[in-house]
Amino acid sequence: MLSLFKSNRQFRILLAYQIFSGLGGGVFGMFMLLSIHLLYQNPMYTGIAGFLMAAPAVFSFAVGPLVDRKNKVTIMRLTTLLEFFVLALVTFTPLMEQIGVIFMFGVIVVYCTAALFENPASNALLPQIVKEDEILPANSLIQIAALTGGIGIAVILFTALGEDMNLRYIYGLSTVLLAMAFASALFLRDPSAKKEKDSVITVRFKQDLLEGISFLRGNVLRFIALAFIARMFVAEMGAVNMPRFAETHVGAQGYIVFTMVALVSGIFASFFAGLVGKKLNVGWILFALTVLGGVSRIIFVLVLPNVYIAGLLALATYALLLNIGGITFRSMMQKLPPKDKVGRVDTLFTTFAAIFVALGALAGGFIGRAVEVVDHVFILQGTGYAIIGILLFLVPVVRKLPKLDELKRDEDAE
Repeated sequence: MLSLFKSNRQFRILLAYQIFSGLGGGVFGMFMLLSIHLLYQNPMYTGIAGFLMAAPAVFSFAVGPLVDRKNKVTIMRLTTLLEFFVLALVTFTPLMEQIGVIFMFGVIVVYCTAALFENPASNALLPQIVKEDEILPANSLIQIAALTGGIGIAVILFTALGEDMNLRYIYGLSTVLLAMAFASALFLRDPSAKKEKDSVITVRFKQDLLEGISFLRGNVLRFIALAFIARMFVAEMGAVNMPRFAETHVGAQGYIVFTMVALVSGIFASFFAGLVGKKLNVGWILFALTVLGGVSRIIFVLVLPNVYIAGLLALATYALLLNIGGITFRSMMQKLPPKDKVGRVDTLFTTFAAIFVALGALAGGFIGRAVEVVDHVFILQGTGYAIIGILLFLVPVVRKLPKLDELKRDEDAE
């Protein structure tokens, strides 16, 4: 991994961009749910906020052809700039206090709409600037760097929650990080940028979209994508209830502690995936990671109220397993489709995932309001993971998948 960092200047710049953009967005995403919960103490509000974070991504399918045919770096610059201005509005105006939760909901929609373009553009750029056998190590290195920085951000948030909470200070931090991401993007170049006219893109838009759908329908990736979509649904049910769970058992600061544990585990997961991930049979590893992730989630909920350290260890195991699976899946999304279809495949997956994440957020809001003991939501989540892993393993073509470095790009789909 370090050799890739030393030898590839464009990757180093993309790495810096991903770090600053990921940290800025991470502060926004993590703290927005927590702040809405602390300010309004209404599970339905956090459920709606989670829904709004996912809802714009339902239209990701319309973004894919544009990402594949336009300059990806230009898209990254423009959307990062929009994200910066939105958070600057939160930081430097009194609208948050004057309008209240409606303003917060509006900020979520605008920010997540911008991210709708930024994320697939950066994902599609990576295969253009690194070699085929460097995709997994590149993703692992990006993850390690982002999570390491995330720990520092979590420490700051932990400190802020220990005193009188200053929302503007925290959102201001996110604004600064996004400004640094934009500055990094100014030095990026897209080697695959095509100089096609806008009229050509409009004429081929439907065809490009159908080509992406055709690829997913005929590739084993569709089964794994369906499993991850289902996993994201049950994960979101838990996510919108996590602020309440943390406050119930360990206080608001516990929410940040949970995040820090997950970040540290993510670093270990990224090292493991980058060093040996290519040598593991994909089908077996995705099955094992999903099932064991569900088991560790249930153990976390049952143990944490009684033995805090043991609960954190269970959480660390959960985050470790799920992060390895996530890196493996993301690398497959970049490795299997033809290079000029990566954006389309990415956004098609994001569209369907967003639908079920949004539904999961609403379901989590309703369930969180209906059940008296919030722990039951997470037991349901862990059980869902285990069922998804077993169903995935029952698909023969998935079970027989080889090692990641033996997977070949589908040239027949070119």
